[in-house]
Amino acid sequence: MKKTLSTTSFVITPSRSLLTHTTPPNDTTHFPQNKNTNGSPSHTLAKKPDTLQTYSYTNIRIASRTNNTLHDLLTCNTHHHDKFTRSSVYRLACPDCGKAYIGQTGKDFASRHKEHKQSFRHNTHTSKFAEHLNNHMHSFGPIQDIMNILEFHKKGPHLNTLKQFHIHKEAASHNHLNDEHTVTPNQIFDTILNFDF
Repeated sequence: MKKTLSTTSFVITPSRSLLTHTTPPNDTTHFPQNKNTNGSPSHTLAKKPDTLQTYSYTNIRIASRTNNTLHDLLTCNTHHHDKFTRSSVYRLACPDCGKAYIGQTGKDFASRHKEHKQSFRHNTHTSKFAEHLNNHMHSFGPIQDIMNILEFHKKGPHLNTLKQFHIHKEAASHNHLNDEHTVTPNQIFDTILNFDF
């Protein structure tokens, strides 16, 4: 009892009245017995009582609690000081015309923004977004103004599908800057976009 209280950071000492208990049942569980040649049972297992069982013979009442609540499972974890230090699917919007590029990165968003900016400065044609800005003499804005985080998800098929959905969404409004070969007909995406939430 004292060991349990100390390991859970309780500094109080339980009174003797709390520790009074009734006699617990026999903690030895007997399985079906096969008798040895000398007539003694051959299978006897001592069962170790768990914590709740131990306290059930005292006047102390134990309540269990879990952090896996429905609210926690259905809501996103937002305990991040800077969302741009994470990675997944993002949207870059031209500050002059509003055209959008949908990207996916395993790096943090700040590093990916920097790569687009370097491509814009040196006109290296490694970024469709930077290529659009240079071809139309548009400006490159700060990360807070032009980058929007669309999804937080680990890399894999699910994330690829999320990226394709957002590309499809921009293409449906004739607003995308991604390669044309990344836009393919998808009736499921069309149904989602046409659904009135």
